[in-house]
Amino acid sequence: MAKYEELCTQILENVGGKENITSAVHCMTRLRINYKDQSKINVDTIKGIKGVLGAQFSGTQFQVIIGQHVSDVYPEFCAMAGVGTAAAIDENLDKEPFDIKKVPAKILDYVSGSIAPILPIMMGAGWFKLFYALLGPNLLNVLPETHDLMRILYIVGEAGFYFMPVFIAWGAAQKMKTSIPLSLLMGTLLVDPNILEIVAAGEPFKMYGLIPMPLNKYTSSLIPILLAVWAMSYVFKFANKIVPTSIKIIGVPLLTLFIMVPLTFCGLAPIGNWIGLGLMYFFSWLYDTVGFLAVALIGGFWMYLVATGMHVAIIQIALINITTLGFDPIVLAGSQAANLALMGMTVAYFLRTKGDEKQLAATNAITLIVGGISEPTLFSVLLRNKRAMASYTIGGLVGGLIVGLGHAAFYAMGASNILCVLGYAGGSSNNLIFGVAGCAIGFVVSLIVGLITGFGDDANGLQNFKPKAKKAK
Repeated sequence: MAKYEELCTQILENVGGKENITSAVHCMTRLRINYKDQSKINVDTIKGIKGVLGAQFSGTQFQVIIGQHVSDVYPEFCAMAGVGTAAAIDENLDKEPFDIKKVPAKILDYVSGSIAPILPIMMGAGWFKLFYALLGPNLLNVLPETHDLMRILYIVGEAGFYFMPVFIAWGAAQKMKTSIPLSLLMGTLLVDPNILEIVAAGEPFKMYGLIPMPLNKYTSSLIPILLAVWAMSYVFKFANKIVPTSIKIIGVPLLTLFIMVPLTFCGLAPIGNWIGLGLMYFFSWLYDTVGFLAVALIGGFWMYLVATGMHVAIIQIALINITTLGFDPIVLAGSQAANLALMGMTVAYFLRTKGDEKQLAATNAITLIVGGISEPTLFSVLLRNKRAMASYTIGGLVGGLIVGLGHAAFYAMGASNILCVLGYAGGSSNNLIFGVAGCAIGFVVSLIVGLITGFGDDANGLQNFKPKAKKAK
């Protein structure tokens, strides 16, 4: 069997077969297909194929982003499609003009492409976190937290997400085609103990003794490193262009880092925190004005805030309410509806997907519903799939709206798994009823939306969905 036969077969099937292809070429990272009928190309399905980093239409071409080994994939694909081969073309020959309408799609493509290479880290670390949660005092209480097994489960599970900036730096550098070593260094700086000590000290610090640095922690964060690598791709090109050839090996890294370190810590990295603070004031004002709407919005968008780290600022509302009132009717009340909506989306994803994605979906469902660990689902599914976003967001909005209309407050921070709804037990009986009802309805809505729309596995929705028992042989 040819090395890339399975990859080429899946791509060919989802571009309408060999009869829909007129020719194909490739550049440094992309397989570029000229087609007859655009309607026969299943873009979302192709994006989900193992080995594919992304896919998009560009002018009259359909481009499948494969990576640096596309030159090895290309001849196999051409042989299978029955078209002739050609020499590699310039990456920028068909560069499209800027179109603001395509910005959201490009951002999602960048995030998805940066996350995809590190999914094995999330899956492995997610299982360690699951076993730690199951065996620990919050669930089965089999072992104390001081037990050696528990300690290593905790260390490995936390490391998989604590060092997220480093891992993402690698994927983002590949996506942006920039220096991987320098990107890894920027990711490492965001979690460096010396930086953390400066932040913990809480004393003013200036980069190069000149530029004030906001004192924020960036462990387990996503936005800072994505922005840093994106900016560095341009800075690196600039440095490579102006530094004389005789000193490039020293000058390019030095100039790139000299610019990027203050730019990242004093400008790019704090952006997420600044947005989070703004949202904190916004939700406080909105709850005072139209309370149920604030809870609904948190239900529908909370998981995006968690995935980007912006929830850190907003959670302060909940902490203040818990310590002063004994309950929180805003953030925690809405975030539990978000939690159940995410679970509903995850179950739908499990039911609709196939092959390797089915294994991913099963892992996500177990770690989220049983262990209360959301990170694998957030990064491996939610931020990579527009239909997953729609499924979760609609369910979260509906669930949060019901919780808000019922004035259900959250009383106790405990398990974050399916039992999280018990936190509504407090106050009047209506509090628990509306809290559980909102979460349950949010779960069901997300599940139904996910089953109807699918996740790119087929273009026709539920009409082509068949239970496993009736699956065609």
